[in-house]
Amino acid sequence: MDLVRLRQTLGVPALDWLIRRLRARMERGEPLEGSVSLGGASPEQRDAVARLFGRKPTRASGLTVDLKKLADVLARAEMCDSLAEAVVAISGPVDNRVEEQARRGRQWSEVYRDAERRLSRRPDLLPWLAELRGTGLLVRLCGQDLEQAGTLLRQAAGIVARFPMQGTALAELAAEAAGDSHALDPGQPLGTLVLRAAALLTGVGRTDDAQARRDAWAGVGVLCDELSGPVLTLNLTADADSLTGRALQLHAEHGEPYRLSTRQLLRHPPSFEGIVTGRTVFLCENVNVLAAAANRLGPRAAPLVCTDGQPKTAARLLLSALAAAGARLVYHGDFDWPGLGIANLIHQRHGASAWRMSVDDYRAAPDGAPLKGKPVAACWAPQLEPAMIARGRCVHEEQVLDALLPDLGAP
Repeated sequence: MDLVRLRQTLGVPALDWLIRRLRARMERGEPLEGSVSLGGASPEQRDAVARLFGRKPTRASGLTVDLKKLADVLARAEMCDSLAEAVVAISGPVDNRVEEQARRGRQWSEVYRDAERRLSRRPDLLPWLAELRGTGLLVRLCGQDLEQAGTLLRQAAGIVARFPMQGTALAELAAEAAGDSHALDPGQPLGTLVLRAAALLTGVGRTDDAQARRDAWAGVGVLCDELSGPVLTLNLTADADSLTGRALQLHAEHGEPYRLSTRQLLRHPPSFEGIVTGRTVFLCENVNVLAAAANRLGPRAAPLVCTDGQPKTAARLLLSALAAAGARLVYHGDFDWPGLGIANLIHQRHGASAWRMSVDDYRAAPDGAPLKGKPVAACWAPQLEPAMIARGRCVHEEQVLDALLPDLGAP
């Protein structure tokens, strides 16, 4: 190669456009064949091309360069052996982007294959890996850093392979798996990956609010706020072998309300099998209903669980356990729009039936405060929504205690 002559001939500023075009083709993995054209060429650019081929400049504003003829000119002049060699000599090494992308693609595939091997005994987690790959979540979290991605996915796979756990604290799990007690916090890359697996395993559709995240973690046995948001029960009994079961039994014997924490339900889970199977467990929305049942009926009251408004993590864990044990769940809540929303959730998620929440029950109840907010359709009674709109009044549970308490036991 005659580098000096090559640069004097092809490396002049007037031919920069030609070198850029050739370089772009090489980066895309395309052969340097055919021709390249330039519209609106300057006189200097036309002169430079004419000198390459030893001819007079054209008057037309457009230029077309035949690449085979150009390669032949350079070879006959013994400046270089190929156009590709000339481009590299003038503008520096060229990365083939297609080959690079293919190579990166193979490396990313190996990252996921490694995780699949680690989870070979957990086919239920393969949809999680497929989602990470399909959505590009892992790539975004790591900013294209393959080494970081490999480390992150190995840590995540090691954690999710242990699901479900039995009351492991989130901070403890993070410290053990990643050496950082905050590695599983909201917004952290590892936390985002592992939480996504928990949500898929437990059927929690969204994790963009704190309660949904707590539900997803609790569903795989990981504790976030293990003592907050307990669920209130009355006369609910379970096995005598677990600490939680014995505590429930003790309080039921005396007809005393008992609050169950998420910690208890995960670390000392009670067994309801054979105890509530085939039996009715009543559910209510407001603590005043459960308090009235405890005061008036005591140990004679039927098993009652209070969600205290929207079910928190402990309530959802308990209702899921009762439903799995074959209990017949029946629910009563407020006749207002938020109350119907809560009832829909409990009906749909836990398979509960309505307890005195028909259109007739609503019409028979005394008037309450004016209805406010956006109407909600009741999944168990399609005519309830229009009836409430027509009447325009709420009916809270405390207003119908005399109708509810007889269902719970003898007066």
